Amino acid sequence: DGRVLAQWSRDQADGGWLQRHGGSVDVAAPVQANGAALAELRVQALRAGMWRALGATMAAVLAIMGAALVTTRLAANRLRADVRAAEERTRYLAHHDPLTGLVNRAAFAVGLEGTTQTAREGRLQAALLLVDVDNFKLVNDLHGHAAGDHVLRTLGERLRRMIRTDDLGARLGGDEFAVLIRTPTGEDGARRVADTLVRELSRRITLEGVLLDVSVSVGVALLPRDAQEPSRAMHCADVALYQAKRNGKDSWAMYAPALDEAQRERQDLERDLREAVAASALELEYQPIFDTEGRLASFEALARWRHAGRGWVSPGAFIPVAEDSGLIFELGLALLKRLRTDLDGWARLGLQVPSVALNLSSRQFRRVEQRDRFLAALQELGLTPQVVEFELTETSVFEDLDSDASILPRLRALGYTLAIDDFGTGYSSLAYLRRLKCRKLKIDRVFVLGVAQGGDAQMLVESILRVGHAMDMVVVAEGVETASDQRKLIQLGCDLFQGFGLSRPLQPDRAAALMEQQAIADGRYELASGDTRPAPLFEA
Repeated sequence: DGRVLAQWSRDQADGGWLQRHGGSVDVAAPVQANGAALAELRVQALRAGMWRALGATMAAVLAIMGAALVTTRLAANRLRADVRAAEERTRYLAHHDPLTGLVNRAAFAVGLEGTTQTAREGRLQAALLLVDVDNFKLVNDLHGHAAGDHVLRTLGERLRRMIRTDDLGARLGGDEFAVLIRTPTGEDGARRVADTLVRELSRRITLEGVLLDVSVSVGVALLPRDAQEPSRAMHCADVALYQAKRNGKDSWAMYAPALDEAQRERQDLERDLREAVAASALELEYQPIFDTEGRLASFEALARWRHAGRGWVSPGAFIPVAEDSGLIFELGLALLKRLRTDLDGWARLGLQVPSVALNLSSRQFRRVEQRDRFLAALQELGLTPQVVEFELTETSVFEDLDSDASILPRLRALGYTLAIDDFGTGYSSLAYLRRLKCRKLKIDRVFVLGVAQGGDAQMLVESILRVGHAMDMVVVAEGVETASDQRKLIQLGCDLFQGFGLSRPLQPDRAAALMEQQAIADGRYELASGDTRPAPLFEA
């Protein structure tokens, strides 16, 4: 009938503004029994709780969004910082060498362009100095590339401390550095700087307790006297650097126009030599080596080159060119073939040929592939240890000894006789002699000449003989010029002798005649005429 039957509600205490104004939801449902409506159930729910839950959720969402925004902002700032650092690093690497911190070739080229322009306009006298580390490859070969990097970093640091603020120091690449003197300077000032560079950079470097001997060569070009363009300036300094290397390294040289002519001559010589090697135009001459009784013991084969226009070219002229240009390997192979040809010619004459010594250069075997090709050529040509032996200069031997491409252990293992040539003029290290285990030792002619007169020459020769014999080596005296020197050498106990006083190098036909004379003297050979009288063994 509309009256309230029962009523219940939550605590109606004042819930604040939200409860008063949050609104409510009313729900009514009929109460029936036996199909008759008895009453109506009414429920009223306030919205305040829902608003409070929704508010808490929204607050959490806003807090998360705020945190995300802050995190994103921080990450963006960090990313921008990383990008700026990467850009700065990229700009730095675009202009600097990462190993030494000096400017690189590209940046140096820009500086050189500006300096040459200023010098060309007559507003500046400048100088360009190219610096090259002597024998840097040996550092890498003997101590590893980490040691090489340490040397370059140390030299870069020394160079950076030496150059003035207005000047420019750079690493151009590899073991080559450059200094551009942009403060006004003349020839005397450039000379002083070059001398200082050689002196200060050529100091020992310590690496993990090991002392590394380092030296540099420097080439100097003056601007604008020698060059007014960057490319010309680099050319002049490079020509001067090459001259410093030729002077013996650990020195500096000033550019002069005559050096250009010398370089052109060298380039022409290299071109002609390449053609001669390709055409197998080089020949061999054979200098006899005699024993104490004057009997032929062996030959030393010496390269000879007769050019159509130049005439006979000295080995002292073309061998260094072959070594510097990388042609020495092909030259060595060509000489092996020439030796095989001469041996075959002597064999057809029925001659018994003693062993023939060929000279080797460490620069023939910069790579393992070159070493293997050389050994394969020996086998293909039939140049066995009974036929050929090898002479090695001290410097080339000791430079090559610790290289992975070294041919010395392989030759020794195959049974080839190894001889140290020009002993006494290089390292002369007893430790190296012990490691090499060569069978022959050749005393350089500078010690042999005048040995009969006694004095220091005799003392040195006698000492070398004792060392060689103590190590079971056959000792050969080179450069025997006089009979008195030979007699003294025999008295001192020398085993073999070689020199112009005994015989000059012989062309193959004259070497054949000498072997024929030796066979006659031994009773092993008879001339067609029946004349068996021995002929002289030596020629004046």
